[in-house]
Amino acid sequence: MQNIDLIKKNMKIPAAVVGADNELSLIGAHEAHKLGLIDPILIGNKSKIDTYCNINNWRPDRSIISADDEKIASKHACDLASRNEIKLIVKGHVHTDVLMSEFAKKRYSLWEKGSKLSHIWYLSFKDNDIHPIIITDGALNINPSFKTKKHILRNVINFVDKIPSFDEKIAILSATEEHLPQIQSSIDAAEITSWANNEFKNIDVFGPLAFDNAISMDAAKIKGIQNSVAGRANVFLVPNIETGNAIVKVCVNLMGATAGGFIVGGKIPVVITSRSDDLESRLSSIINAILSLN
Repeated sequence: MQNIDLIKKNMKIPAAVVGADNELSLIGAHEAHKLGLIDPILIGNKSKIDTYCNINNWRPDRSIISADDEKIASKHACDLASRNEIKLIVKGHVHTDVLMSEFAKKRYSLWEKGSKLSHIWYLSFKDNDIHPIIITDGALNINPSFKTKKHILRNVINFVDKIPSFDEKIAILSATEEHLPQIQSSIDAAEITSWANNEFKNIDVFGPLAFDNAISMDAAKIKGIQNSVAGRANVFLVPNIETGNAIVKVCVNLMGATAGGFIVGGKIPVVITSRSDDLESRLSSIINAILSLN
């Protein structure tokens, strides 16, 4: 599993699993517990959780919190986070908007002033010739403003800094490599590039780039784009949620990628998986979210 070697063995991060009452969510939490990644508090339908635990002879070290409603389950998790009893929230069988709406409420103080939440996807591939890539934000910020994109960039740089072997080449994506007034994402990308080059030292950031000339040296050469990112990008800041979501789904469904997804920018990270994600994706999400804590 990608990046698991970067986490101290048997850290067992205290975590709340919200909606931990369907099989996939419980299998993910159980396996993460066995691997020494998390020490879970399971929140959900207690009868279903007890049934799974009894069948699989699993006795979590921490309590089970009964909650049959996803809003109530989300409140329990955010309460635990606000009291510093957990360092990670793991989304189980609940809707993302319900969980994150609760997380963002001021009374929990889980969202630091001046920060913005953003989602990161870490994609690894079975083909060792394809290096891991990162997509942000394809799951939370729908159509981010220029200001929000700066926060998204800062959040992803903070994350990749935790991966010593990851030599980030960050592409600010648009539909074109040209600065076209009628395509706002191209203008944003150019301005973010200028800002980033002053804000961050020794970080390669460039845009606008279309996806082809961000990943293909041949495409970049044909179009006469010469910089350290074009053709070599491994981090992609996308212009909107549709773009990021589509890239990830193509990688997963056509290339067999494993996508680990989590939200950063708050007091603690939140693991966000699709309710149909397999075990490998769930573990990747937990591993990389824990890595963001370091």
